[in-house]
This record gives sequence, structure tokens and C-alpha cells, in this order.
Amino acid sequence: MKTVKNVIFMLVLAALLSSCAGFTSQIGSSPLLCCPGDYQHYTEYGLKTEGLPLFLRDYVVAEFEKAFDEKGLSRNDQAHDIEVVLAYNHINLYSDQQEIDPFIRMESLNVELSYIAQINIEIAETATRKKVWAGAISRIHQVTPGEYMHEERARPEFYKAFARVLENYPVKE
Repeated sequence: MKTVKNVIFMLVLAALLSSCAGFTSQIGSSPLLCCPGDYQHYTEYGLKTEGLPLFLRDYVVAEFEKAFDEKGLSRNDQAHDIEVVLAYNHINLYSDQQEIDPFIRMESLNVELSYIAQINIEIAETATRKKVWAGAISRIHQVTPGEYMHEERARPEFYKAFARVLENYPVKE
């Protein structure tokens, strides 16, 4: 009977821990520079990406646009007051994994990669190139190379992270 209780206790504990693991899947956010610009005069923004993996690009940009449009600006890549750059940064946590691309499936490779995926956000005035806002979102990953990313779960997490990091960006009135 004691063994059955121990097994039940372990199953309950495992369930609790796995539910907590879902909470840690959030994307972190950090504002890095805020508010030296002339925000009331900005009406339109252009957007560029640098190094963003192809499979992420469309929906990461869409979720950023949704969060940034809430600040009262509209996207116009031809004529704009400010330019937004979303730059992907990949930081391997173990030196022996530096040469392994986490986005390419390699059947012969059976290793779990640990890295930080970071998207740096920089906003600069188009005319002067003066940086007026910056921030970053990031998440620690532990995956095997080429592991499938679930877009339907990731999209809302990207939006929430972008909304958090842009929280103190001034709203256009």
C-alpha cells in the first residue's frame, strides 16, 4: 500500500512540475532605451529584419506590428518618420555547440542544444538615424536540431512579449 501511495505522490508531483514547465515557456522582455525622441511627430514607421530565421519571420513581424500599431503609428516602408529593426541574435550556451545550427535537422546528430534566441528591437529616426527606443525579447531553448516549433502556441507568446517590451513606448495621441 505504501508503494502505491508513493507512486501516486510521484505522479501528482510530476503533473505539478510539468504544468509549471508550461509557465516557463514565456518569452522574456527587456526595454533597453526609452524616450529621447519626439514621439508626437512620429506617424509612420518602416520595418526591417536582420538574421531572423525564415520560418519565424512572417509571424514574428505580424505580432510585432500588432503590438506596435497599438501605439498609434502605421507601417509604411516607403516614407516613414522612424525605422524599426528586428535583429535576431543566437547565443549558444555551450561552447562545443557553437557550430551546430538549431534550425537544420541532422539525423546523425542526437544532442540537445541549449541556446538563447533573442530579438533585439531598435527604433531610430529616419532623417537623423538617432536611436529613440530599444528593447529585446528572448527565450532559452533546449531542443534537438530541427525540432518543430509550434506556431499556434508561439504567436501569442511573441505578441505578449512585444506588448510587454513596448509597454512604456509613448502612445501617439
